[in-house]
Amino acid sequence: MEKVKRQERTLVCKGTWISLYRDKMSFANGNTADWDFIHHNGAAAMVAEEEDGRIVMIRQWRPGSEGEILELPAGGINPGEEPKTAAVRELREETGALCEKAEPLLAVLPSPAYNDEKVSIFYCKVTGYTNIEFDENEYITIERFSLEELTGMVMEGKISDSKTIAGIFAYQELKRKQQ
Repeated sequence: MEKVKRQERTLVCKGTWISLYRDKMSFANGNTADWDFIHHNGAAAMVAEEEDGRIVMIRQWRPGSEGEILELPAGGINPGEEPKTAAVRELREETGALCEKAEPLLAVLPSPAYNDEKVSIFYCKVTGYTNIEFDENEYITIERFSLEELTGMVMEGKISDSKTIAGIFAYQELKRKQQ
């Protein structure tokens, strides 16, 4: 017998990128409970390395932190879009950076206790720049840091975004293996 089983799912609210559901769950011990669940369409992020080795980062206001955070360029995956395509697109739109070849680093589930968001993280070398195409509600500052600076900021608590931390350390491991 399954330890946990969904008996019923009710849509509470449908948003642009997420949908909130109320699930009625049953457990092997006979108990039941209502759980809130958020479906997310998925996201993709990019660790973009410039020729001098610095990583292209963005700083923007996020509602979850109620302030600006430093993070990897990232965004939602459009319907029918592959994660790698989304990562390359978001990098270009948010920073103007171009890349010809993006390689997968890892995928993370930022908050699996209550949502199914999956963030696919890629790596690329920047091959040039074009015009930035911010969304109408994006106010982004572009910054560049060495890997050492970024890992230091993670350890000092200056970077707290989970996809960014995962991407930085996966990139660090990739570089270590390449040596």
